[in-house]
Amino acid sequence: MGSLSCGLMDNSLAVKARIPHTWSLFFARHGRFTPVQVQAIPPILEGKDSLVIAATASGKTEAVIAPLVERFWTQLNRPDEYGVTILYICPTRALVRDLYMRLQMALSDSDIIALMKTGDTAAVSTQRPFSILITTPESTDSLLTRVPRLFTSLRSIVIDEIHLFDDTPRGDHVRCLLPRIDRIRQYAYPESEPPQRIALSATVADPDGVAKRYLRKGVVIEIPGGREIVADVVPLYDLTELVQALAQRRAQKSLIFCNTRAEAEKTAVYLRQNLPHHAELFVHYSNLNAAMRHEVETRFAETAVAICVSTSTLELGIDIGSVDDVVLLGAPYHLTSFMQRIGRGGRRTEQTRVLCMPQSPQEWARFEALLALANAPREKRVTSIAYAFRPAVLIQQIFSMIKQSPTGSVRIADIRRIAPPEISSEDIRRILSNLTFARYIQSGRLGEWKPDIELQELLDRHDIYSNIGAQPLTATAVDAYTGRTIAQTDRMYNKGTVVLFGGQPMVVVWVDKYRFGLGPSQRKTVDDILRFQKGGAAIPYEVSQAVASGLNLQTGQMALLPDDNGVWLFHFWGTVWGELLTAVLQANHLIAEAVNEHCLFLRRPLDKLPPWDTAVAADVAQKRALALAERLEMGRFHKLLPPDVAVPAIMRRFNLVEFGQNYQAAQLIVPADIREQLTILTG
Repeated sequence: MGSLSCGLMDNSLAVKARIPHTWSLFFARHGRFTPVQVQAIPPILEGKDSLVIAATASGKTEAVIAPLVERFWTQLNRPDEYGVTILYICPTRALVRDLYMRLQMALSDSDIIALMKTGDTAAVSTQRPFSILITTPESTDSLLTRVPRLFTSLRSIVIDEIHLFDDTPRGDHVRCLLPRIDRIRQYAYPESEPPQRIALSATVADPDGVAKRYLRKGVVIEIPGGREIVADVVPLYDLTELVQALAQRRAQKSLIFCNTRAEAEKTAVYLRQNLPHHAELFVHYSNLNAAMRHEVETRFAETAVAICVSTSTLELGIDIGSVDDVVLLGAPYHLTSFMQRIGRGGRRTEQTRVLCMPQSPQEWARFEALLALANAPREKRVTSIAYAFRPAVLIQQIFSMIKQSPTGSVRIADIRRIAPPEISSEDIRRILSNLTFARYIQSGRLGEWKPDIELQELLDRHDIYSNIGAQPLTATAVDAYTGRTIAQTDRMYNKGTVVLFGGQPMVVVWVDKYRFGLGPSQRKTVDDILRFQKGGAAIPYEVSQAVASGLNLQTGQMALLPDDNGVWLFHFWGTVWGELLTAVLQANHLIAEAVNEHCLFLRRPLDKLPPWDTAVAADVAQKRALALAERLEMGRFHKLLPPDVAVPAIMRRFNLVEFGQNYQAAQLIVPADIREQLTILTG
């Protein structure tokens, strides 16, 4: 991939001269360009695929959308003739809405029409022409099946917040959607160039890898730097410490992040009864109905003195007004989430102010590790899990392409066209065979597969467009009296059960096959917290290694902590590799038990690891593969894969070559000076 450095920036006046139509729309009110805009506009104007990396609030969106609007000015102003010209893919519905509102304002003095489409909005009407479509991967997929002709005139695809997509089921979903869109364009205009591809991010761990996966021959445009992080770490023994901290910090607007919905509910209930000052209190998480989420976002943005308790749903840059202070109740599991959360505060200042409140010594260590990683150069960060495409995404794509096909069928050639090279044609045949056996598809004409009974159920519920979230055919909580959808949940509840939802007790009024109705409860004591499907969180290798570094352990060192019953082995390899290491030791006839992301326990002393045996490690990894699949986010349909496809897919993500290298290089030591700190990490 090519690279553009700051030393090669075009002169701002020269850049301005190249965008006569869009300068007034996007930049005139500021009167200048930001550094990322000076760098990114020229190559995008030239039609180059581009990966744009710059800090939050640096003007990345304008750096991309303005040159695209300039480049396709004529086509964009005649949507009735050309159709959709720019497809802008966002990771969340809230970001779609936020960007749509921003573009509406910027384009108000032009004839360019933008449209947003998510699962929360009305169906796209082909009777009303528009030029720019802002949507999610799932809604893009849905439109491909219903109105593929929308994409025949497409000239550019923008993927926002690419780091949130990459190396996830949704990122692999996007990788499959790109060639499907290209094919529609090519079929309509055989001599045309494929749509230009652009990706944006505040941070990318592997820019060249990301560019290779989502772009063609593009350029990486990276602007270094970011705001100073000012962090206070204060232990949280109970929520009274939170109330005291909020009183001391005296912020007008505070955003509190929790790691779980249940924790968010509990925190909101406590704050409603114990706030140290008058403030509006809001709760926000993904399973709230779209209208409820939007109301929370709008009211929090408009209220002068307010506190919002959120899960990860407010990590991204949707408009919630000016936030003075960010509070993290418990440490996030990985660096990306940590950076997104702390970046929500003080966006108009040179500092990122955050209060980190660990709820255990392990979380304190993780906070310190995350802060160290946040301030470390990217090249010094390490990882264990290798990128590998998730073949479960192809199952979702098979269902989607069947829905898209005029004949209601799919062929191997169709799947081969969107699958990456590392997925063999034999793998595709095995997937089709297993889906046939499970009665999701059935053979049609020679070489074709059509829906069978199980897929027909999913099609009837329009439940084929997502690779994340709950298993198919989950329960839905609705308003008992209006029928309005409130949330998706992982289980049904009996009539009369009182559950905590949105910080309020709600009673189950009625129940049917897949739904249950919730209404206000007169009883204030609850039987349960409304439960949502979720997988077990895995702490990454890089975070655990940063904890080791904070203890002054050198790369490759493992610490031993003997006690009366055996010995603690601190590998600091993270959750997945830690569990693999435990299994390898068990295969060598040692009684070992995985404890957490940092350590395991052995029933007898150990002065060195058993000799490395590649065959033993591979056998152990294969046996553990399916059990660890949920930790690795293999995708919503992973359980529908045949074992001879599912297991190798997990094995690729284990990165056993590097695991073996680390194993053989490991040095076991007994450090007396950090015994107390190690003991704390065993809890």
